[in-house]
Amino acid sequence: MLKDFGLTEYEIKAYTSLLKLGIATAEQISNLGSIPLPRVYDTLVELQRKGFVLISKGRPKKFKPMSPEKALKSLIDIKKKEYDDKIEFLKNDVNKIVKDLNAVKKDEYKEGKEYDIWSIEKRKNMSTILDQQKKLAKKEILIFSGDMSWIKEVASIIKQNIKKGVKIRALVHKPETPEWSKNIKMAKKLGINVKIGYKGIMRGHVIDDNVVSIALKQFGDEINAPGPSKTGSDNMQKYELMTSDNPILVKSFKENFEFWWEKL
Repeated sequence: MLKDFGLTEYEIKAYTSLLKLGIATAEQISNLGSIPLPRVYDTLVELQRKGFVLISKGRPKKFKPMSPEKALKSLIDIKKKEYDDKIEFLKNDVNKIVKDLNAVKKDEYKEGKEYDIWSIEKRKNMSTILDQQKKLAKKEILIFSGDMSWIKEVASIIKQNIKKGVKIRALVHKPETPEWSKNIKMAKKLGINVKIGYKGIMRGHVIDDNVVSIALKQFGDEINAPGPSKTGSDNMQKYELMTSDNPILVKSFKENFEFWWEKL
């Protein structure tokens, strides 16, 4: 568990030895922790930097452990500061990196258009692509949904689409919770034409007869189950998005949508 906090094996041995000894010299820590003496000093200095050990100024040097509660809290604060600094550093370099990467010369394919199915994982990545595709819609968006739990996240995009004349239709499962019903009500208020009673497991959308995107959310044995998941289970779910501009696939999913639309 301490390794998960970033401590090395020698650091763990030195710290636990100090917890037993209370105050000790490097030699005592070396003997109890089975740490080579030449490595003890560097190890203890690093533990001091991480907030686990106090070092005396006298000779011979003595070492005293911080309490586990204070040490671990201090380490978390240090790591948070380092992480925040790293994020800030990356943010400052984003524009330059994007400019350099966009300057990479792309090869021009002389062959005909190639169709494929592209896949990406993680919920955030999925949402980014689905949002980008909705923003590019010009005429129509057909949405397969379960409980419309995503509606609040994309409300601004939906408004923009409706404003520029994009027609949006959605198939939704029969609501089972008050929150579910609120999502549907909000969707209708935004201008989405909703039909309730969809029983399929498809999740995703078809954009302008050009692109189809299929979202998969798996939790245990359940795939694309509608309704709220267990609290805190989001990071235990597997998310994957498959997207394609293959006209045969796009047409097939649109036909499936229209079948359900007429049925409901």
